[in-house]
Amino acid sequence: MPILRRQPRWIGSATAVSHCGAGCVLGDIGGEWLVRASGMNLAGKPIHADFLLDFTLAWLLGIGFQYFSIAPMRDITPAQGLWAAVKADTSSIVSFQIGLFAGMWLYQEILFAPGLAKTTAAYWLLMQLAVIVGFFTAWPVNGWLIRAGWKERM
Repeated sequence: MPILRRQPRWIGSATAVSHCGAGCVLGDIGGEWLVRASGMNLAGKPIHADFLLDFTLAWLLGIGFQYFSIAPMRDITPAQGLWAAVKADTSSIVSFQIGLFAGMWLYQEILFAPGLAKTTAAYWLLMQLAVIVGFFTAWPVNGWLIRAGWKERM
């Protein structure tokens, strides 16, 4: 059996944010392309549809990822696992997406109004920078979730 050393809190928080960020990023990538392919917009702007669809997909994927890490670790029923995943990841995803969406809004509505095409390298470079903003806005929330016992140390 391996010897487990206690890691500094920041490592646990960064790992938890990365876990949350995986669902967020996959949801955002899928949402971005679905909005482009469908021509969807809300209130006359595709970015609003991006926010809605990106968040929905990120939340669903994040809850799924969290469920499959929490349920086996805690040896609980599927219903308990789902509730624990929702409790553990909702605020994490919200905080991640707030930072990511702030970055998206900045580069699509302020810096490059009316926005860059999703087929450009510049768009995806700036999206990566927005993901970094999301990582840091989710960091303190994930630290709190771990300390509160709602999210597992990873």
